[in-house]
Amino acid sequence: MELESRVPNEANLAAARRRIAQARKLRDSTDIMELRAATDLLVEAAATFDLAALPVEFGALHLDLADTLNLRARLGDPDVLDEAIDCYQKAIVVFNRDEFPEAFARAFHGLGLANWAGGQLEAARWCFETVLEALSPEVSPLEHARARANVAAVLAATPEAQARAQAVAIYESVLDAVSPETHPADHAGFLLALGQTRRVQLEGSRQSQLEAAVAAFIRAADVANAGARGDLRSAALAEAALTQVELTALDPFRFDQARQAFDLALAEVSADSQPDRHAELRLGFGRLWAGRLPSGDEAACEAALTQFEAAIALAPRVSTPALVAPALIEAPRVMVEGPARTQARVDRAIELSRHALSAWPRAQFPTEYARVNLSLGTALLASAASDRTANVREALEAFEVGLDAINRDAEPVAYASLQVALAEALAARTDGDRADNLRRAAAAANRALEASDEDRAVVGRANHLLGRLALESGGTSPQALAESAAHLYRALEDRPLDGDPVAHAETQMLLGMALASQAARGEPHLLAAAIEAYRASAAAYDVESHPRESASVHFNLAVALMQSASDAHGLSEAVRSFEVAAKVFHAAAYPQQHAMISSNLAQARSRLEALA
Repeated sequence: MELESRVPNEANLAAARRRIAQARKLRDSTDIMELRAATDLLVEAAATFDLAALPVEFGALHLDLADTLNLRARLGDPDVLDEAIDCYQKAIVVFNRDEFPEAFARAFHGLGLANWAGGQLEAARWCFETVLEALSPEVSPLEHARARANVAAVLAATPEAQARAQAVAIYESVLDAVSPETHPADHAGFLLALGQTRRVQLEGSRQSQLEAAVAAFIRAADVANAGARGDLRSAALAEAALTQVELTALDPFRFDQARQAFDLALAEVSADSQPDRHAELRLGFGRLWAGRLPSGDEAACEAALTQFEAAIALAPRVSTPALVAPALIEAPRVMVEGPARTQARVDRAIELSRHALSAWPRAQFPTEYARVNLSLGTALLASAASDRTANVREALEAFEVGLDAINRDAEPVAYASLQVALAEALAARTDGDRADNLRRAAAAANRALEASDEDRAVVGRANHLLGRLALESGGTSPQALAESAAHLYRALEDRPLDGDPVAHAETQMLLGMALASQAARGEPHLLAAAIEAYRASAAAYDVESHPRESASVHFNLAVALMQSASDAHGLSEAVRSFEVAAKVFHAAAYPQQHAMISSNLAQARSRLEALA
């Protein structure tokens, strides 16, 4: 027995159609509440239409409902994605390719977007290729180009290098087919997608791909501007600026160009109308400035912190805290590692790091959680306020918690950084068994070297610390002194003068001490090398910013020169270095040190006068 079609009465039908019309007006909005209201109206209307009695209206309603749900999923309601896919499939039952080509293409296009949002890339690609087959490039050239671009977008999202390269070729072909004069918005959108695809290329020169991406973004901004599409223009300018961060890391001479790109993008992307994108730009701009910190640029440090703080200030207004959470890791690092570190900055670093522990919970973000603990521990070690012993103890706890959370195999660089930081904290610890602290510090530094050599700064810190520990714990042992010098020589390879002058000076100072000790214990030929290390350290230190360290080096240099000098030139240099040390360690504040320096200075002058 055949089932009869359920035909609604006219009154119910008219009411349902009114609901559909209301829903379509609401669907033009990007407000999530209005889209939910549209969904409710369409669901109410759906009860009126029967597939057998009114197949076309049944299909059209489910197509509208699917598009609404799809848009909701993209705007923050991911739970409705499966329902959207189900509605598209109901529409596809009605709209075949030959009789309803436009509805057929719309349904498969929406189904492709829904699958893509759900991470089903192969299903999405099949849907978009189905749309492509249904469109004629002669009859619907623009729709055909859009369908090809969708295929390219899926290829660009796959991990295979060949697929990504194919996506670039498709976008370039699409751009040739769509004129910027007749279709500026579409052309600009395709250029924007091409730039994004260039940015994720895995083949060829990384720098060349990034340069091509920036060129595509800039061209997209110009075309969008000509087509009066401010939204596309601002998106393209933002992408150009953000790409410049990585590009400048490869080519530092592009910094000024990158800075101008951020200035232009921030002027176009308002914090009031686009808080998410504005926060992303502030974060990127901060990273750009932070890239200049190894050279010791205080202005770069201040600029980086200004941008990171601006991003953090937008936390109450962005759609998700994850957009600004990275700044809670990066800002403390700059505050502690940047030049001219102040107690105020260290205090702020501790405050932000503690706040970041809740922004990056261990259960969901173990790697980020570990990095937050690295920042917190580093700031505590740098703090001169409160109880130093308690700060070191809390720093040790932070590093150990971070190491417990991190996966060594998956994140070897972060693991090595935490091990070096743990080693430095153990070496700084004053409570407990000193010998045991130093032993544990050496073990942690060696674990860092075993884990990764990718971050050369970390490798340099590890070797520097091992050299210092061997010098401190080995006493007069020739083996310990030789081991110390070997580590310090290796450390200098990763602590060059032009990279970090202070770190370079610290290592040269220790190397001079190790070599001078070896010279005093039966290897006098090493005294000349010790003097050269002291000279390098003295030249690297800035007396105004590091007066005590500089004075200590000059004192050691002068003593070594007194031991080796037999001519007026060497003794004159010793006198000058003693004088530098005496100015810093003056009698009022450092009576004992000043007395010792003055005694040595008098001897040096006396010997110089005797030669004269």
